[in-house]
Amino acid sequence: MKNPEQALPAENQWDLLVEHNLYYYFHGLWVESDDPEEVSRLLRVDPETRLECDLETLIEMYQGPQADTVWIGPHAPGWTHVIAFGLYSYHPAIRNLAKRRVFEICYDDDQYDLDLLYFYYDGERIGNATPPEEEGGHMHLSDYRVYANGLALGEDRDLRRHLHLMLCMVGRITGRFLDQEWFTSTRTLYRIPEGNWEENW
Repeated sequence: MKNPEQALPAENQWDLLVEHNLYYYFHGLWVESDDPEEVSRLLRVDPETRLECDLETLIEMYQGPQADTVWIGPHAPGWTHVIAFGLYSYHPAIRNLAKRRVFEICYDDDQYDLDLLYFYYDGERIGNATPPEEEGGHMHLSDYRVYANGLALGEDRDLRRHLHLMLCMVGRITGRFLDQEWFTSTRTLYRIPEGNWEENW
């Protein structure tokens, strides 16, 4: 991606989520790793449940018995992407992804709820790289300010537009926005067995 700190996607990121029926619930993890297999092991998936599938199959399968499910595959050089169902923000599986950068976005259209663009490293949530409300405004992680050029959220509480801008932000950081090829590719689906993680309730 040329000049990633200024790049914009060819297509609106929210519109792509709607087009591919992933808008109602989106929990995405961008993991700094070229090895999706290692990421799956760190998430403690059941390798017997491995299924190579497209997004449409993933969505159909998740309509059945509810279980922690992840769809894992390459995102951009140096990055693996995970779509997670059943995991919550700050889940112990996410905090087990070791000494690497992990970015997380979680959106629930039903609840009209959008978390911040969280940043994890070595099991800790370090902070968030959410774009500022106004151009040049305060950011929690100032190291990522360079990527926020032109992505100010404003104060309108339009969470769908905010999600688009946050996806632009993480796309700049990782070197790839969501695109048609991303949505139509085949990735690996796994289940995470119940009891593999001690819940922190």
